[in-house]
Amino acid sequence: MTRSIAYISIPCALALAPLTAAADPGQQTLFGRPVQAAPELTEEEIAARRAAFEKYLEDNDLIHAGGLVVPRSMAEDDLNAGPRPTYAWDTPPKRHTVFLNFFGGEMTGGTNSALMESPCIQGGTVQYPQFLRSEQEALAIIQVFQDAMNPFGVRIAYEKAPPKHLPYSMVMMGGKPQVIGLPNGVLGVACNLDCGDTWWRDTTFAFTEVAGDIQVLGTTALQEAAHAWGLDHIDGEDNIMYPYATFGKKVWADTCTPYNAATGPIGCEYVHDEFCGENGGAQNDVAELMAYFGANSVDDVPPTVKLLSPEDGAMFEPGTDVLVQAEISDNFEGYGWRMMIPEADLEAPAYSGEKSWSIKPPKGTYTVRVEALDHDGNIGFAEAVIHVGVEPTPDTTTGAPTTGGDTETTGDDPTSGSDTEDNTGGDGSNVTSASASTTAPIDPGADESGCNCVTAPVSRDMSFWMLALAGLGLVRRRRS
Repeated sequence: MTRSIAYISIPCALALAPLTAAADPGQQTLFGRPVQAAPELTEEEIAARRAAFEKYLEDNDLIHAGGLVVPRSMAEDDLNAGPRPTYAWDTPPKRHTVFLNFFGGEMTGGTNSALMESPCIQGGTVQYPQFLRSEQEALAIIQVFQDAMNPFGVRIAYEKAPPKHLPYSMVMMGGKPQVIGLPNGVLGVACNLDCGDTWWRDTTFAFTEVAGDIQVLGTTALQEAAHAWGLDHIDGEDNIMYPYATFGKKVWADTCTPYNAATGPIGCEYVHDEFCGENGGAQNDVAELMAYFGANSVDDVPPTVKLLSPEDGAMFEPGTDVLVQAEISDNFEGYGWRMMIPEADLEAPAYSGEKSWSIKPPKGTYTVRVEALDHDGNIGFAEAVIHVGVEPTPDTTTGAPTTGGDTETTGDDPTSGSDTEDNTGGDGSNVTSASASTTAPIDPGADESGCNCVTAPVSRDMSFWMLALAGLGLVRRRRS
């Protein structure tokens, strides 16, 4: 798969009002949380980040071509020359969540949104700034995003990040392009043009301090998220995927619309051809988004989890390698899961779709739990109690040894002991579908933002516990 960076730029003739920060950002709150302005970058810091970004391009054989950063081969080759491969799209749609992150945070290089990563972040850690306009303006931008995504099986989160084990993409809503080393005048950037939406944890950027128009900012966020789903630029000033910023409400193109390569080459033609014909030279936004995410509807069916090993009540000698294996399924693709040892504050989100783990627990009694979550907040779990170098504790009521419960569960966990959360799997802010009340999973901790999603503080050495992550398989779409 070819990945590229795509962003929209403002034409010289378009003058947009600059973003105005709050008069006293130290006192500003957003969705009930305080917002503090990030320190202004010095000229030296801006230059250093620009140099780091340029080095990233050079090291990865990428070039800046108009409004895109693409592999050098993509820009130099004639993509329309010769026969192109054809496919038949037979992948079932998945559900998805987009987290509009108005709170910024510490970011590093990488590809996992749940870890606050982006390939655009170069030269070390970046403290990404928060959104500095009012809550009303933030809600108006969210409404633009919601209106465009409402027909599809996509959930919108904005108050808090979803749990890390749920696959979600993220749009950073704040800052200026210089923060990550891009030149002035860039409205947004998607650091990977993900053809066919094969990776579900992309991070994109909408630079809200560049433009003042709410509709423009909302459209920018939509376009960058869509680049990370594999959509390219097309003609039509009324279309969301038009490469230049124009005022007014925009829509997804619902017919095969010609590409617009004015700001850079088209990267995902072979996917667009599946919906518009191999010689179409066009893209149908609605057809592709419907193929990726399906039509919007409430999902009230929890995932099914079956724990294959270890057995409930199993006994092991200290130092023994214990294999944890599970079978996990759901009525919609796109769900996520994690392996947990609550007594040890240990969590292993299945970022790459792994369904087996090897652990070496020290002496003690532990609950091994595998828990799955879908995008409407439905939870399925299975768990087993194991004893390492200790005898089971007799149940004082029955005299029988105490063990865990069933090894297969598809409903909510009534004994998790956590607060109830809403239908985005911990975000509490889904704005695209009806709520599905659930009980939250066991969470051994909470991050400083107040999100009820774990950051896996480990009370015992992680390397002692986790020998290997077996059965790695990226959560990717399959293509015939």
